[in-house]
Amino acid sequence: MNAVKKGLRAIDTVFEIVTLTCLLGVVFVVLYQIFGREVLDSTPAWSEELSRILLIWIGMLCAALGFREGAHIAITFVVDRFPKLLRRAVDYGVLALVLLFGLYLLVDGIQLTDEASVATLPGTGLPRSALYAALPFSGAMICLYTVQQFFGIDTRRYARDVDAADYE
Repeated sequence: MNAVKKGLRAIDTVFEIVTLTCLLGVVFVVLYQIFGREVLDSTPAWSEELSRILLIWIGMLCAALGFREGAHIAITFVVDRFPKLLRRAVDYGVLALVLLFGLYLLVDGIQLTDEASVATLPGTGLPRSALYAALPFSGAMICLYTVQQFFGIDTRRYARDVDAADYE
């Protein structure tokens, strides 16, 4: 079991590194674009397109990280009044829906990525599939986090429960 947790932690760390690399990539591409426009009087043709691709990747990857950390919006004032058994059933129902969404991103994302591989993006010359590959990647991570949470594994690395006393 300990080896499984270490393996999951390693996958999670790689996932975070990919996300942070995309974020740094956007920063440097946009800075280079500004430098090119203001100093060199020549904006690189590929910079705008690459920054858009990276922003799409950041959005999809951060959606998975947000689910991992429990940072998503949850309106629970009705469910909080349910008996404990019913609340638990709702929690598992929500996890099942999130798993279905993750599977949708994974399966349809693979199909979309495959279909888009025949076209190229005009600014960078990259295959259009580079734009859509974030879908199955984030879908796989959402599925991984959902299965872990289903089995009671706390996937959070940074978030903590907010106590009402924090606001007093």
